[in-house]
Amino acid sequence: MKILAIGVMKSLGEAKESIALARVEDLSCFSYFMRGTIREHLSFALRTVAQRTKPGFRQTVKLKDIEFVCHVHVRSNGLTGLVVADQEYPVRVAFSMITDLLNKYTKFDPQWNAATQDKNAEPDFMKEALEKFQNPKEADKVLKIQQTVDEIKSIMHKNIDDILKRGETLDALMEKSNDLSSTSVAFFKTAKKQNQCCKAY
Repeated sequence: MKILAIGVMKSLGEAKESIALARVEDLSCFSYFMRGTIREHLSFALRTVAQRTKPGFRQTVKLKDIEFVCHVHVRSNGLTGLVVADQEYPVRVAFSMITDLLNKYTKFDPQWNAATQDKNAEPDFMKEALEKFQNPKEADKVLKIQQTVDEIKSIMHKNIDDILKRGETLDALMEKSNDLSSTSVAFFKTAKKQNQCCKAY
């Protein structure tokens, strides 16, 4: 998963070109000689997507010239956040990053609405975000928790498989266990025969 660029623009609607306020990028995955061309394509894509997205809307647009997508959110006041990332990058994380960036940008440049021409600032908080969000699992707590749950689930399945590989069956283990009453063991066996529950074992 890779983020190429994040940007903040002032959208003036479909009739006028959007104004670039700030942008940071990481084009290290492209050869040195291609970076200028890619940078121009990004400028065109960011400006066009910002211009064509209605105020108050979020959308994800697939870029034609490069195999990336542009996630955009235009606030009702015209402040626009954009993230260009590969297609595998989680959409929810991209839009969370945009929300965070726009909140920070309004504090960084409270007079952003007065801009009449491109500024192309590269604020430190955007550079930090570009680096931090390259790994969405580290940046997003929900994804990190989901990854941990998946790892634990995998470990648990592996543990059960390891027990069963040693020649013991779950039925034999349940018979030996002091934790289960004879009623619980009988219930498990009956349910297993009727195939109504306990299918995971």
